[in-house]
Amino acid sequence: MRINTIAALLLLVSGLLPFGSAAQQRFKAGLIAGVTASQIDGDASAGYHKVGLQAGLRGVTVLKEKQEVSVEILYTQRGCRNEAKTPPFFKTTLNYIEVPVQWHYNDWLVDQGDDADNYYRVQIGAGLAFARLLGYKDDSDGSIAGITPALPDLNRNSFSFLISATLFANKYLGFNFRYNRALNKLYKPGKPGTNYAYSLNEHFLSFQALVMF
Repeated sequence: MRINTIAALLLLVSGLLPFGSAAQQRFKAGLIAGVTASQIDGDASAGYHKVGLQAGLRGVTVLKEKQEVSVEILYTQRGCRNEAKTPPFFKTTLNYIEVPVQWHYNDWLVDQGDDADNYYRVQIGAGLAFARLLGYKDDSDGSIAGITPALPDLNRNSFSFLISATLFANKYLGFNFRYNRALNKLYKPGKPGTNYAYSLNEHFLSFQALVMF
């Protein structure tokens, strides 16, 4: 993804930042930081062993009292890794720019005695995400384990569905769990010039802290 495309997405999210009291009721924005635990079906190991970083921005539009829609731009590390202390040893980090779009439903109203300070304790969400592979780092041991032979031929575009759940400690701070699963293959064997025998499909977990303004 080119720099000007990333800048345009940042402007899209920052354009949802609130200005004035009326806008604050309709639009919200937030910061996201957390970690991912990833797995790629088709490597030589099962389990969410690859830990990565995730950070970015969220813009929110309030649809009605309990419903919202959000768009985010995230830097997300995904990939795969062998089970701890179990050969064959491999670790591959995939670096993405990710744009999730979600619908959210809020529940469990916490009444602070002032409508402006009230908030919902629980939020669930579902949506779709597009991600663009920026690059990768391979720390495998030189064997054919993992996805090393497939790296030059990876699909750079990723489409996934996601579900999420957030618990808010107060009006501004929430803790989010998210599950993403790719709808398209990271790699398909059989193309001329490719040298990896298995299809690759990504899925990953995200554990995030969310600060809303």
